[in-house]
Amino acid sequence: MKLVVISQRVDEIKDYGEIRDALDEQWYRLFWKMNTMLVPLPNLPESISSILQRLCPEAIVLSGGNNPVEYDGTAPQRDKADEILIEYAVQHSVPLLGVCRGMQSVALYFGSSLKKVEGHIATKHEIVGEINRIVNSYHSYAVDKLGEGLRVAAQTMKGDIEAIQHRDYQIYGMMWHPERVDGFDTGDIKLIMEKLAL
Repeated sequence: MKLVVISQRVDEIKDYGEIRDALDEQWYRLFWKMNTMLVPLPNLPESISSILQRLCPEAIVLSGGNNPVEYDGTAPQRDKADEILIEYAVQHSVPLLGVCRGMQSVALYFGSSLKKVEGHIATKHEIVGEINRIVNSYHSYAVDKLGEGLRVAAQTMKGDIEAIQHRDYQIYGMMWHPERVDGFDTGDIKLIMEKLAL
């Protein structure tokens, strides 16, 4: 059973005065279907390198949640955690998958920019390219101009980028949420297993 680490969203619970790392349980169910052990990581940048060194993950997932601080976000610790995970993937040749906010983190790391988009929250739309089907959508920012080494793998009919691939590293990003599909999509499972070499 392969070990995959996953980042988490940051939720501020004002009634309790707490800042919590959170991950939908569906992520565990999805990766269990792929016979994979999924381990969530804290958004404590000072601890992540030590945890990675101890665990030696075989793949990394950057989950959704929280806009980047540069784009209306309020969780700088999440930005830094994702950056450390991408850097680890690059330096250690570990496959990495970015989902929604995770794809945005990948794009920004390699010098891309984002743009505000309308009609992408709690809806579905068709994507075309290397993947041709209907996907869900829960984001208010899309990748605008691609940075160095990245290429478009899929986009909406209007041209909004929905999936990216790095040309030199085993790093892939998707804007839809595979964990939010009832019963999970076999195409998503196949894609994830391929991109993360599971």
